[in-house]
Amino acid sequence: MTIAETRPFRTPSAGSVHAEFSLVSPATSAAKVCEEWSPGDDIVLRGSATLTPDFWVDTGIDPEEEVWLVGIANCVPSRARWRTQSRFVRFGDVWAAAVEVTAKGSDLAVALAADLWIVGPGRTGSANPAHAIHHSAKLWQMPDPLSIPLEREGSDFPTSAVSFSATGRRAVPWSVEVLPEAEAHWSISSAIRLYVNTDLEVCEQIVEGRADEALYAAIECDIHLAVLHQLGGWRETVRGDALRELAAADFGCLAALGVSIAVSLGLRIEEACRLAIEEPLTLSSRSREAVSYYSNAGG
Repeated sequence: MTIAETRPFRTPSAGSVHAEFSLVSPATSAAKVCEEWSPGDDIVLRGSATLTPDFWVDTGIDPEEEVWLVGIANCVPSRARWRTQSRFVRFGDVWAAAVEVTAKGSDLAVALAADLWIVGPGRTGSANPAHAIHHSAKLWQMPDPLSIPLEREGSDFPTSAVSFSATGRRAVPWSVEVLPEAEAHWSISSAIRLYVNTDLEVCEQIVEGRADEALYAAIECDIHLAVLHQLGGWRETVRGDALRELAAADFGCLAALGVSIAVSLGLRIEEACRLAIEEPLTLSSRSREAVSYYSNAGG
């Protein structure tokens, strides 16, 4: 949505500023980040802007004064914010600046918003010299800040195929990983992911659905333990009733997945979380029995 804002100082005309924000890593469009991004990976953005001579006329600022391009990335769910800035420098008849903003993967969840500001000494028009300049004034802001959804639409379990040797993981066929910071209200796609090892031939079979059913059963058991263990870590502050309320309100959140798993195991979510923390072997055994039962019933 276009931002309309009245400021108590002179601002530049729309045509005097040309700016853009783009993704460096992953190198894709904002709409497709959710398809290529893996939880825990950094997201790098590059912003650039140029000013025409009209900018200085419109704002009343001397071209020799310091004016800055500020790049901001904000992740509301995790309450994280990143900011970098660069001073505009003259190149012929235009002034240019560029910034690179790195959003740390460990603090990312659900969505990321990115914006560009131009900050400088705003001229207020006051006759009082003490009030004539608004220092560090936000002279300009992107009309449409960049919105980057990190959730993948659809019901498929979040899965990425990567080289385990290249990413420092153990040489195993798969790994179910949950972000340590993930909370019960986080979306499933932002909180947990199945990584499949491309170093092994079985990777292609797993991804394409051609692997042995026993292998998928083992993966499902790992998912059960990972989800319930994560939710169990919050059991002192987020009680079972709260988890059930979250699950009812949003079937795509981590709490909903945990409650569903607990039901499939014939347990209340409180007991399932307790077992995940205190008796993981007991929970694993129960999970294997349940997965085997549902597999046989479906067959």
